[in-house]
Amino acid sequence: MAYTEASLLTQVRSILNEPSEQFFDDTEITAWLKEAAIDISTKTMCVETSAAVTVTAGTLDATEPTDCLKVYAVYISNKGLMRIHPRQIAHITPTPSTIPQFYYHFAGKLGFYPIASTGMTATVLYSKLVDSVVNLPYEYQEYAIDYAVYRAKLKDGKYAQANHVLSKYLNSLIFHRQDLYEKGVDSKDMFKIPDYTVTSEK
Repeated sequence: MAYTEASLLTQVRSILNEPSEQFFDDTEITAWLKEAAIDISTKTMCVETSAAVTVTAGTLDATEPTDCLKVYAVYISNKGLMRIHPRQIAHITPTPSTIPQFYYHFAGKLGFYPIASTGMTATVLYSKLVDSVVNLPYEYQEYAIDYAVYRAKLKDGKYAQANHVLSKYLNSLIFHRQDLYEKGVDSKDMFKIPDYTVTSEK
């Protein structure tokens, strides 16, 4: 079951063996949990979403979603755009079209090429930054508890314990990032339909 803000705080206090405010106050633990959400969503790219971005006629670029970390795909009118580097603008020759065929992501901007002749809407698929643990996927929420415990151990001067918890926290994020969210790219060969009329050699 997913955590709530209250249950996260309770779980951290349970591990620290401090059910109520004494050495650690609720405000600082809540702040550590917020730091954890930012750190986890940034390191793992685990929070994925989509947003509509307005493409203005005669304009090369548009502002990215404010919570965007990494763009995975962009499509317009149900057609995916190919990603390019900004230096390729005007050095590639697209097929004649009034709809952009390429996009780039740079310095908080999404660029579209060729430049749209009319206004339209692009759908952007991306990973986002969050600052609340409850907005993380459930399988990542428990690691925010580890992070808060790590910060608490630092405050308490228990540095060996803090390093142990931090190591566990970071290794867990690395594992889940590679196992769940590393995205490969399919080559064109992967889309070829096998020719089942060809018989194997004996």
